[in-house]
Amino acid sequence: MKQIRKRITYANVMSSIAVFLVLGGGAAYAAKKIGSNEIKGNSITTGKLKKNAVTASKIKSNSITTAKIKNGAVTGPKINLTTLGTVPNATHAVNADNATNWSRYFNYGIVKSSPGQTVTLLTVGPFTVRGHCVDLGSGEYEAFTTLTTSQAGSSMSSEGEEYNEANFNPGLEPELNYEVRSTTPLSNESYSYYYAGWEAASADGKTLPSGIAFSAVHYFGAPCAFWGSGTNNG
Repeated sequence: MKQIRKRITYANVMSSIAVFLVLGGGAAYAAKKIGSNEIKGNSITTGKLKKNAVTASKIKSNSITTAKIKNGAVTGPKINLTTLGTVPNATHAVNADNATNWSRYFNYGIVKSSPGQTVTLLTVGPFTVRGHCVDLGSGEYEAFTTLTTSQAGSSMSSEGEEYNEANFNPGLEPELNYEVRSTTPLSNESYSYYYAGWEAASADGKTLPSGIAFSAVHYFGAPCAFWGSGTNNG
């Protein structure tokens, strides 16, 4: 016993107490004192994180970059559309603009008519272009086109008949081109059609068509035929 007592020193006692602290409650105390500097880099794995442990308040502002977002993760319902500006030069917008531009142009293909028949060739705004096929007898036919309006106070002019009407009202039907008449069907060396330019303007200024009108007789195998094209600049 004397030998044992001689060997017990203050250092031995303190060492023993330290061991008991580590094995007992001392471990809990040490855990509370572990800081970020004591954690080894890349040592905490996903499996060690408690579910729902990382909340929005724990994420640093502007810390999540585009590269960290999974492809397809951000869907339409998650996007605040009011924060998006107008997409410049979008393909569908360009196509829509082109469609609008092309809608300004008009044409009527070959319209054949029988003698004594009046056919509607074109309607643009308040204006209507009609083709007239007149039977003059003995196999002779006459073809010409006219213009009408449904809006009072319109105006129009025609190169063919040198016709100008500054007060073009409903009920008037001026000719757009010369009358063409013939009794002889076309051959490879002859023709029997007339054409002339024309233009008009509605009273409200919304419709400003201009174009060219063709009239023919004994053409395309028909007694009368009409065709034309133009642009609405309104």
